[in-house]
Amino acid sequence: MTKFNLSEIIQIYGIDPDVSTIKEFKQGHINDSFIVDVHNKCRFFLQRINHHVFKDPESLMDNLVKVEDAMLKHYGSRDKIPYPAVQKNRNKKYIYHDSQGNFWRLMEYVPDCLSYNIAKDADIAREGAAAFGKFQQIMMTGKTADYVPTIPDFHHLGKRLNQLQTAIEKDKFERMGEARKEITFALDRLDFADKLGELLRDKIIPLRVTHNDTKLNNVLFNKKGRYICVVDLDTVMPGTVLYDYGDMVRTFTSPVEEDEPDTTKVVLREDIFEALTRGYLSELKNLLQDGEKKNLLFGAKVMLLMIGVRFLTDFLEGDHYFKIARDDHNLDRCQNQFALLEQLEKNESRLNDIINACL
Repeated sequence: MTKFNLSEIIQIYGIDPDVSTIKEFKQGHINDSFIVDVHNKCRFFLQRINHHVFKDPESLMDNLVKVEDAMLKHYGSRDKIPYPAVQKNRNKKYIYHDSQGNFWRLMEYVPDCLSYNIAKDADIAREGAAAFGKFQQIMMTGKTADYVPTIPDFHHLGKRLNQLQTAIEKDKFERMGEARKEITFALDRLDFADKLGELLRDKIIPLRVTHNDTKLNNVLFNKKGRYICVVDLDTVMPGTVLYDYGDMVRTFTSPVEEDEPDTTKVVLREDIFEALTRGYLSELKNLLQDGEKKNLLFGAKVMLLMIGVRFLTDFLEGDHYFKIARDDHNLDRCQNQFALLEQLEKNESRLNDIINACL
């Protein structure tokens, strides 16, 4: 089933492999994940941390412990916290470094939960965005300097564009000819990086402790459609609410997956846009600074460009970062992002009116 010695791992966490079944959980681009079922009575979520992406797994886990501390401070006791607890192993550590050089963690499994790759309606969009808004509200009590950047420059648009330009110059895999339209689209928007840099440098938007990966499928819902908690906290680190709001617009508003190859199906649904904006700001509008409020839509433009550029760069570099399931998978992903960005730009005035109405 897997190249990993999973029996070794779960034994370190005190679980008997003879009475357990382990199934791979195939969602996600980066980490390898497994569901551990013990005696058919309880479940855990086991993950191999991709240390090629997260180069300091121990600092990453330190960040997660700080998040748990913030949750405890907010909710008052462990049994009231809806977030799954990270488990200590027999070495009394949250992380295990195995004999193959891999890093592992084990967490509680959230039972009877649902997740969605696509916002099926406005209620799910509003509720999912409210989950991220509540998470952001709780994390505002922490000090940004206490959190280590788990992926340095993760949302540094200028550096992402520089990486793209380097990939174009090298064209190691001779793929530039397939992506000329996308390359031109990206390079025509180099000024986005300048504006974002100015907003941060001049402190028009503050650095906060943010989630930085606010896809809808990173929210767990109960069967009544209410959110339980936000998951995939590996990218919790210093950032800006523009990233979190922008990534919700990027991943909530289209009715198709981010790798849908037919870009005619990529549509910016304004009812979903309004719902997610209302949900997010229901938790935050009285806590955000004016610079953040005025630039929320710019955050969406930044994230669509940035993720599109990352897919495009990975395509040009031979698909070494994101997992792919077919040829041109990353190019399809890039085209998908740029199609949504183009629609956002065409409707920018109306979308800003929606944001202002929600504020």
